[in-house]
Amino acid sequence: MRRSFTIAATLLLILAASIHAAEKPNIILILADDLGYSDLGCYGGEIQTPHIDALATGGVKFTQLYNSTRCCPSRASLMTGLYPSQAGIGDFTTNRPSPNRGPGYLGRLNDQCVTLAEVLKPAGYGCYYVGKWHMHPETGPIRRGFDEFYGYTKDHSHDQYDADYYIRLPEGRQKEIDPADDEFYATDVFNDYAIEFIEQGQQSEKPWLLFLGHSSPHFPVQAPAERADKYMETYMRGWDVLREERYARMQSLGLVDGSHWKLPPRSLVPVDRDDIANGFPGVSNPAWDSLDADRQLDLARRMSIFAAMVEGVDTGVGNIVKHLEQTNDLENTLILFLSDNGACYEWGPFGFDGKSRKGETTLHTGDELRNIGGRGTHQSYGSAWANLGNTPLRLYKHFTHEGGISTPFIAHWPNGIKKRENWVREPAHVMDIMPTLLEVTGTKYPEKHQDKDITPTEGVSLLSAMRGEQLAERVIGFDHQAAHALRAGDWKAVYAKRMPHELKWELYNLAADRCEMNNLAEKHPERLNSMIEQWEEWAKHVNVIWEDETSKAVELDSPKIAYKCLTIEAIIEGNSPSGVVIAQGGNQHGYSLHFIDGLPTFDVRVKGKVTRLQALQKINGVVKIVATLKPNKMTITINDEPRISIESPGLIPVQPQDGLSIGSDDRTAAGDYLAPNQFNGKIQHHDVIVISEKHKRADGNQ
Repeated sequence: MRRSFTIAATLLLILAASIHAAEKPNIILILADDLGYSDLGCYGGEIQTPHIDALATGGVKFTQLYNSTRCCPSRASLMTGLYPSQAGIGDFTTNRPSPNRGPGYLGRLNDQCVTLAEVLKPAGYGCYYVGKWHMHPETGPIRRGFDEFYGYTKDHSHDQYDADYYIRLPEGRQKEIDPADDEFYATDVFNDYAIEFIEQGQQSEKPWLLFLGHSSPHFPVQAPAERADKYMETYMRGWDVLREERYARMQSLGLVDGSHWKLPPRSLVPVDRDDIANGFPGVSNPAWDSLDADRQLDLARRMSIFAAMVEGVDTGVGNIVKHLEQTNDLENTLILFLSDNGACYEWGPFGFDGKSRKGETTLHTGDELRNIGGRGTHQSYGSAWANLGNTPLRLYKHFTHEGGISTPFIAHWPNGIKKRENWVREPAHVMDIMPTLLEVTGTKYPEKHQDKDITPTEGVSLLSAMRGEQLAERVIGFDHQAAHALRAGDWKAVYAKRMPHELKWELYNLAADRCEMNNLAEKHPERLNSMIEQWEEWAKHVNVIWEDETSKAVELDSPKIAYKCLTIEAIIEGNSPSGVVIAQGGNQHGYSLHFIDGLPTFDVRVKGKVTRLQALQKINGVVKIVATLKPNKMTITINDEPRISIESPGLIPVQPQDGLSIGSDDRTAAGDYLAPNQFNGKIQHHDVIVISEKHKRADGNQ
């Protein structure tokens, strides 16, 4: 009798546990990479995305979900419910964080934040991650709470066909899905692993979280040729016609209306070296009809491959939904779909070729066209197609104008959210996903984790907005590498970078002008000044550093160095410092005084080739470095020690287009290193002396 009671009680406990688990929704969060605001069919695009469109039809879709302008800051914000600089990735991941920039710029997730997995796992969730991590391998997915992982933890992108690069974690796990090398395509394998991990979650009888972080359609644009073929006819029609058609579809979908949206002219190409900007620095992307036939074919092929990548993501969504339907889990699974930033302009309207991204753009013709996007290739699609991707918004990824920070956002959960015909127009941010998931799962945000105090979440739950209620008005701030913005109600103050005009704060009323066509800064100076002050208060609150000239790159008036002898002086402070102190030039001509693991290093680049002079002893503390370039000799002197020298490659024969930069080299590398390359010490003094007919000085004393 006692045994029968025990069995019955056990069965009741199991039943109660299963009912409790069923009450908590499963969660699938799908993040596309560099997908533009209007690329999806349900947002007006011509790319075929029927499965994502079906989620939008059966759920809710937002018009004003903001991101943090670039891959890893957006991921850090989404993953933690904080602004990127509060989570430790204020601009980009790095192995050499500058101590002068503070906790916001560690280049990895810090110990004062918690991830979605670190919050949901203690609440009983199984947590799975597929795809691109990009929040630094030292703070990888397993270390930050996920149970299982397949994908890559290093860098922002990789060859889609390189099977060996993609890893299974925890260490020692065997790959459940391991296609032959000639059959491997990362987007497809990510989709397959999504279902593999869903099945593992279903077998666990616990609610589960799946984060599917696609690397598509980020460059390199790569897809099997036959997938891209069907789009060639479409994209040969050109970006001008397609922008008009997208805008018309967006109107018919109810996403835009003529009262406060207006299709702007083609966006400007950011100011950069002429070769990087494909000859269009600081001017509008060219008209499609102005290009010759070969260039049109090359560009249409690049965009066709991009479209095929997006369609590959959509195919995976369809497979996931079909599996959930077959296993009766669709009704109680919250599916969220979004992109990490606006469409990517890099570099100019013709894109680039090659991993170095040093300005090379190859014109592919004839039979070469179908090789674009194949194994071992590395192309981007360029700023003009990115302008199409962000229709009708201005600018691109990296920038804080609407084209850089606006993302499509879809939520589908039949048990928790009724489908809505109208659009959700509440301003929101990717940091709001954490509190949204806390609400739908009934989970409390922790004050401590592993004995560390945790920064309180900055986001707000979007569940009420998904259900048709209004959110309280709030301020949302943005900052990324000299691009700033503040959204306060309907008003937005924004500061651009790398534009041809005078750089200063602009002001827009987004309720009347979502496409930022009418700058009201001169009409409402008091409002603008007040919002700038609000931005500065916000920046201090979230650990943003924007005026520390000893720790970030400072561009000065560049001395004329062609056929001139040079003397470069610097007084620096640091313990075994690394990074660039002074650089001028790029991947063809220039010089750089920098450190490699504490060793002073002087690089001179002539016609692309670098000649290097490096000291043999590491330095610590405060040190004066003097480097000279003469027609036959390069030297370095450290304090009062004897100088060291080697034969020089001669004087730099042309004036480089990349300007003088202090504390970083963030365009194409003047020295033999990867850019961006930032100095991690303190620069007390710097000076570049040009010897010619007159003694000319570019003085940068601080």
